Amino acid sequence: MPSPSATPVIVVGSVNMDLLFTGLAAIPKPGQTVTSDTFRIVPGGKGANQAVAAARLGADVRFVASVGTDQLGDQAWAALDEAGVGLDHVTRVDEPTGVAAVVVDRAGENSIIINPGANATVLASDAAAVAAHYAGGPAVVLACLEVPVDTVTEWARIAKANGWTFILNPAPVPAEPLPAELLALVSIITPNDTELDELGSIAALHAAGVPTVIVTRGGDGADLERVGDEPHHQEVFATTPVDTTGAGDAFNGALVTAIAEGQPLAEALRFAAATGSLSTRAVGARDGLPTRSEVDALLDGTP
Repeated sequence: MPSPSATPVIVVGSVNMDLLFTGLAAIPKPGQTVTSDTFRIVPGGKGANQAVAAARLGADVRFVASVGTDQLGDQAWAALDEAGVGLDHVTRVDEPTGVAAVVVDRAGENSIIINPGANATVLASDAAAVAAHYAGGPAVVLACLEVPVDTVTEWARIAKANGWTFILNPAPVPAEPLPAELLALVSIITPNDTELDELGSIAALHAAGVPTVIVTRGGDGADLERVGDEPHHQEVFATTPVDTTGAGDAFNGALVTAIAEGQPLAEALRFAAATGSLSTRAVGARDGLPTRSEVDALLDGTP
C-alpha cells in the first residue's frame, strides 16, 4: 500500500472488459476464420490496466474513468477495487461498459478491437472538479487516448497550471492529428513503434513541443530522447512471453510510478522495462502484472 505522503498518480483513461481468445495458430487475416483454444472474459482497458499496474507497484493511484451500470461494469469495478485502485473519481453511467475483443496467437502476439461505450463519457467538463482535490500539492498525470481527446487536453492544461508532470500514452492514435495545444503541454510521450510512425517522428514530436519522447520497441527495448540530451537506449529484460497484451500498459504504469517516486528518468525507464517484460508471462492484460518485489528482484539480478 502507498504511504500517506506518496505523490498521487492520477490516471485518466479507459475501462473495458476483454473478450479474450487465446491459442490461435495465427492472427486471422481479412476474410479468414480461425479457432481459438480457449476463451475468457477478463478486465482490461488501457487506463484501467495502467492504474492496476501502478497500484500493484505501490503507487497511490487515483483513477478518472467511467463504467456502465451493467453486469460488465460491476465486474470491472470489483477488479479495480480488489487491486487497490482509488475509485473516488470513477463514475457509473447509463451506457454499456467498454468492451475489447482480444485475439492472441501461440507466439504471444495479439490483435485487438475496441468498442468504447462508457469511456466516451469521461468528460473534459468534469476534470477541474476532480483536479481541485489535488491542487496545491504534487501529482503526476498519465492519460491514454481511449477517452476523448478534448478530455485529455483539458487534463494536460490542468497539469501544466499545477506544475505536474503530464505523461501521454498516445494509444490508440486517432485518425486526425493530435491537437497542437495538447502536444505542447505534454511532459513525456510514450508511443510504441507503430504509434510513432503514425505520429510522424521523434524529431517532429520535439518540434511540436514535447521535450521527452520514450519509444517502446517490444523485444528491442525502449529509446529515450530528451531535447538537449544524448539518446539513451534501454535493453529488454529477457523473458519467455506468453501474451504481450497489456505489456505497454504495464510499462506506462511503472513509468508513472517511478516518476512519482522521484526516480531519475533513466532509472524510471529501466524500472518500466522490467515491469513490461514481467507482464508478458501470463495470458491477459493483468494476470502477469508483477508486484514491486518481483520487479526489484529482476532489477537486482536475483531469481
